[in-house]
Amino acid sequence: MANGTLWILVGNASRARLFATDAKAEEDWRLVEEFHHDESRARQAELIEQADNPNAGTLHGPPAENEPNGRRELEHDRFARELSVFLDKAHDRRDFDKLVIAAPPGFLGRIRRLLSARVRQRVLLDVDSDYSNVPAKELPNRVPVI
Repeated sequence: MANGTLWILVGNASRARLFATDAKAEEDWRLVEEFHHDESRARQAELIEQADNPNAGTLHGPPAENEPNGRRELEHDRFARELSVFLDKAHDRRDFDKLVIAAPPGFLGRIRRLLSARVRQRVLLDVDSDYSNVPAKELPNRVPVI
């Protein structure tokens, strides 16, 4: 991508969209990628039925998946990790120069914790709002980028 590329990640714990524009946000937003994590939207009972994951929980105490909403929290963390890994790889390819992240407060905190230091340095702005269901053409009027 060209120098001066601004990426805008808009999402929540189950879906996210990544848009690109020029650093001055003068161009239209172009969809770069869509992400979906269906497990984050599943009911707790459905998640517990799928609990054959040996990596879930801890060695000290009950597995987090057996705690109230524990499996859902694990899935939210997994999705935040997936997004942060994607952003790390994109950073290494120099696909973007600046980043804006718009997500609900809880999920925004998860993403912040998982971003590498080099990606965090590119974050221009965090917006603690859920715009995941807002049509793409309306997002530039809702998400402040400059």
